[in-house]
Amino acid sequence: MKQNKKNSKVIQYRRPIHINIGVIIFLFIFIYLAYSVISYMTSDRIQVYEVGEEVSLSRDQTYTGLILREELVANTDQTGYVNYYIREGSRAAVEDVVYSIDENGQFTELLSSSGSSESSSLSRDNLTSLKKTLSSFISMYDETSFYKTYELKYEMENKLLNFLSTNSVNDLDNLGIDPAYFHTVPAAESGIVEYYVDGFEDLSAENVTMDNFKRNNYNKNSIRSGELLESGSPVYKTITSEQWQIIIALDAETAEKYKDTTSVSVTFPEKDLSTSVNFEIFTGTDGNTYGKLSLGRYMVQYAGQRYLEVTIHDNDVKSGLKIPKSAVIESSFYTIPKEYLTTGGNSDSKGFNQEIYNADGTSIQFITPQIYYVTDTDYYVSADDVPAGTVLRYPDSANKSYTVGSTATVQGVYNVNKGYAVFKAVEVLDQDNDYYIVKRGTSYGLSIYDHILLDGSKGAPGEMIY
Repeated sequence: MKQNKKNSKVIQYRRPIHINIGVIIFLFIFIYLAYSVISYMTSDRIQVYEVGEEVSLSRDQTYTGLILREELVANTDQTGYVNYYIREGSRAAVEDVVYSIDENGQFTELLSSSGSSESSSLSRDNLTSLKKTLSSFISMYDETSFYKTYELKYEMENKLLNFLSTNSVNDLDNLGIDPAYFHTVPAAESGIVEYYVDGFEDLSAENVTMDNFKRNNYNKNSIRSGELLESGSPVYKTITSEQWQIIIALDAETAEKYKDTTSVSVTFPEKDLSTSVNFEIFTGTDGNTYGKLSLGRYMVQYAGQRYLEVTIHDNDVKSGLKIPKSAVIESSFYTIPKEYLTTGGNSDSKGFNQEIYNADGTSIQFITPQIYYVTDTDYYVSADDVPAGTVLRYPDSANKSYTVGSTATVQGVYNVNKGYAVFKAVEVLDQDNDYYIVKRGTSYGLSIYDHILLDGSKGAPGEMIY
């Protein structure tokens, strides 16, 4: 019994704990990588911008201008069907037959019924003119200006009927047309002939209002050959002068910019024509400010238009290095008068003589702090190099000194060429919404191909970037 009791006493064996070094290292690496990834995803990204070649910002502005000319509208004295004999946009001399009025419709009916006959067939010159009109329209087609398709339709109809009637009027006697009901009308004034009216013929620059620029209210009434006109209604108009004007609406900022300008360089994008024109600013009857471009050429090219796109080139263009606005910050520096700069006694280094006070008296120490910016009167230094209260001795004078304390603010960027942030001052010449044009070749400034922080607010002097 005692033996059995002794055997029933069992001691449990505990296994020793074995530490797997490989698992621990793996967990450590995993945690480190996870931390690095999360830190990278949640931290601010440092982006670098490379300063490119010297450029200038485009300050050109494009306007929709209102064309004003010397236009004389002619009205018909008879009621009847009109037929034209001078191509629209061509010059008519005094006594040149511009149109005819067919009171009984006999001549017009003859033209319509003989459209397929040999007597009314188009000449080679007629066909060439029609093809040229179509080609010009196709090359300049713009889906946003579909309304011009209708203008093309009227122009083609006018030309076609003009060709047919011109070819037929030469044989008027042989065609049996009663001259009592058929009247040809010569030009009363010499000039460019147009077969449309729009109500702007008598408008002067001083009477222009903003309503005149609303294209959706514009009504161009084209007159077509074969159309029945009432006595006293407009039949054509003559542009009697090569001088013309383009009126543009100006905002207050642009008006201020051009207030003393008497001439500008312009381009007409539609036909890629460029020229210099006289320019003046005036106030319309509605109190708004307008610009008037006065020209003595190219009038014929735009005789059939009331509105014209015009680009005014900015002649005051400044060139320099282009940098993002986000890169520019402001920093404060201590200023030191330029006359305190001197040369070290044993070298050609430029710096300042600092007064040092101790138990043995006053001594002079030559210091060479980094200069961040320079003006006509001062050098800009950092407080880290020259603390406030530092006394600088005037060169070659024991009685004149300057105590550092005055500060000034300057714009600049963080240069990271060496892997850490270094402040570089910039002088802004021009700007648009996103970029500055800064002066190139300034002392202590930027150079082409420098690398700078894209967001200057994320940097600090001396901070490691790479």
